Amino acid sequence: MLMSYIEVGDLLNQSDLELTLKAGEAGLDRHLTSIDVNRPGLALAGFYKNFASDRIQIFGRGEFAYLMESGSEDQSRIIAEFFRYRYPGLVFTHSNIPGERFVAAAEETGTPVFTSSLSTHNFIVHFTHMLEMALAPSTSMHGVLIDVFGVGMLLMGASGIGKSETALELVERGHRLVADDIVQIRCVDETELIGMTSELIQHHMELRGLGIINVKDLFGVGAIRDRSRIDLVMLLEDWDENKEYERLGLEDEFVDILGVKLPRILLPVRPGRNVPILIETAAMNHRSRRMGFHAARELSE
Repeated sequence: MLMSYIEVGDLLNQSDLELTLKAGEAGLDRHLTSIDVNRPGLALAGFYKNFASDRIQIFGRGEFAYLMESGSEDQSRIIAEFFRYRYPGLVFTHSNIPGERFVAAAEETGTPVFTSSLSTHNFIVHFTHMLEMALAPSTSMHGVLIDVFGVGMLLMGASGIGKSETALELVERGHRLVADDIVQIRCVDETELIGMTSELIQHHMELRGLGIINVKDLFGVGAIRDRSRIDLVMLLEDWDENKEYERLGLEDEFVDILGVKLPRILLPVRPGRNVPILIETAAMNHRSRRMGFHAARELSE
């Protein structure tokens, strides 16, 4: 699913942006559809060719100084011309506060105007990162996401195969749970998958026979993560005696999620197999391969 927009009013819920609404409350339902921002320096000087009015407009120190130091007539003309366009919203950084004429024009046109205590650079960094996540293509998958030695492992398999129990053992070994049961996945920059859980079930795990537990309360904050990159998919399945499983590791398998190919390992499960230690080994082997060491290929050569 592609989240094509967010409402401008949602920005007020992002504490990292340190925003305060100064004008244009009527326009808080306007849509943000682009992760890009625009600094209207040339526009304030009267040059509007190729002007990106569909983006959030950032007024840094330069734009603010130009606007405030213009003469009364010039300022009125600049503001009138500027508000001929419809914007998602305007942000003044460095805690700068727009003048009365600007606020009045924003109210008249229903254009949201915010101030932020952040510097222009820091605001753009936080804003862009937030929108990349919010507007990224997304999906939800049944499984467990856990950070093992810094490798994001997505455990998948049929219901009852033991994904949650395996993840619990890994948490007890010192690894960190990201999501249990439902993993929300977003594709960032078309190359990276970020997994997280919903706020409703965050840090919780369902175990048959025990019910729901709070991993954070039982194991501490070091046992959980809010989100993680997904690096490797582990598919757990019941051992099939009639099926041949990979023994050498020479043939790599991949699975496509939101257009990103991830390495996949099929791990047969049966009584007596220590699945958690196999997953730990798979994580360390994955890190080794990323560093350029491939044990199976080196041995075959």
